[in-house]
Amino acid sequence: MSQALARQAIEIKLMGWAAGRQIRVANFEEGFEPSQGETYLRAFLLPGGTTCRYLAGEAYEYTGVYQVSIVCPAGQPLETAEALVKELSSLFRVDSALSRNGFEGLVTEPVDQGPTITEPATYTVPASFTYRGVADQ
Repeated sequence: MSQALARQAIEIKLMGWAAGRQIRVANFEEGFEPSQGETYLRAFLLPGGTTCRYLAGEAYEYTGVYQVSIVCPAGQPLETAEALVKELSSLFRVDSALSRNGFEGLVTEPVDQGPTITEPATYTVPASFTYRGVADQ
């Protein structure tokens, strides 16, 4: 399924960027325990509809939203998360390529910051963008 390839293309780019900044990305496939006072990321693929615009059904078009939630310890200035959103906007700019094993896609809408979600020990700033891509069947 090419939604998986879309996710992989995005995550490879995200993980490389995060490693360069020493920011961990929580992976639901593995245990994750944040350190005291750590800023970290949680990422989610929200798949959209799959369509086929090609004769003989030779390729499918996949769309969706990819969300990166920036989780910061309570008391840390909001500017920390906002600076990361700005960097994500540069990393996943509109029309930037997403490619993985036969999936060829693009970021189709700019990174958009969502509302801050506060909890007693942390706050979360979500940022998301849309993608679209095609894969042979």
